Amino acid sequence: MEAADPRDRVEARYGGLAATSWPGPHPGAASPREEEYSRLTDPGRYGIVHTRARLWGEELAALPGVDAETVERGVRLTSSRPDTLPLLLMERDVASSRAGVPALAVLHLCAARPDIVLQAVPDCGCDACDRGSDDLLDCIDETIGIVVDGPLVIVRGDGWQLRWWPHGSSSSGTDRHVELTDMCRRLAEGEQITPPKGTEALIGRSWLA
Repeated sequence: MEAADPRDRVEARYGGLAATSWPGPHPGAASPREEEYSRLTDPGRYGIVHTRARLWGEELAALPGVDAETVERGVRLTSSRPDTLPLLLMERDVASSRAGVPALAVLHLCAARPDIVLQAVPDCGCDACDRGSDDLLDCIDETIGIVVDGPLVIVRGDGWQLRWWPHGSSSSGTDRHVELTDMCRRLAEGEQITPPKGTEALIGRSWLA
């Protein structure tokens, strides 16, 4: 996104909320201690991911040609520009097994449908995986930017998924990352390719003029 895009407004509004923030607990890429993998300090602070998503929903909905539909615990945003993919910001909670401990807030950032999850933030709430609040916010902003900026190509099959965008790619459940990344790039360029049998392909263009 460019300098005058919604991200600037989201950051400005978020900065005025005095929301909870914390540094990454492992400076210098220090390895987590073993006990941190079974510890979750202050799960309530992760509510910032829902707060950030709500601001994004409001700012994107204010753009010309963007429609916002409220769904259960989330919002579905669509652009009127051709060949774009809807963005869904879905609020989730992971209940604690310990009495009196608040649930862990999680944000699912989805493309097209709730089952196509591009990113879950946080991906894990334990202290060992904690990288600080700024890392969470950056992940949300960057994932939304991937959908809005376009192009974004998603290919998925039984138990696997790969996402490609001009500056990167990521995959899960497959060992064919290089092959599938090349196919996604060619699809983004408009090449007529028939994906392998059983593969779903979604191609999203930019929401922006």
